[in-house]
Amino acid sequence: MLRVSYLFSEAGEEKAKYVREKFAPMLEVLPDVRRVDIWHVTAIAIGEVKAQFIVDAWFDSEHAMHTAFSSAEGRKIAREIMSTDGRGMEMITCEVMQ
Repeated sequence: MLRVSYLFSEAGEEKAKYVREKFAPMLEVLPDVRRVDIWHVTAIAIGEVKAQFIVDAWFDSEHAMHTAFSSAEGRKIAREIMSTDGRGMEMITCEVMQ
């Protein structure tokens, strides 16, 4: 399985609403996405919380991920990220889970 994670650094109800009602639903309609998880980070072991929300999209393979993000729905997500210049999104990571 492959996981794509979006980490949002902004806190507050407005950002939570954006993540729940706009960003995550865009991922849920991607072709071949297995599931989408939304996390609200409440604490870390040391230091201060930097990521307030994490949205994970799960795929069966790297090929499935590339197919999804090459689709019209995937391009819509890319436009959404570019429209905000990535503000409030700390990073995007991909991890192959075996």
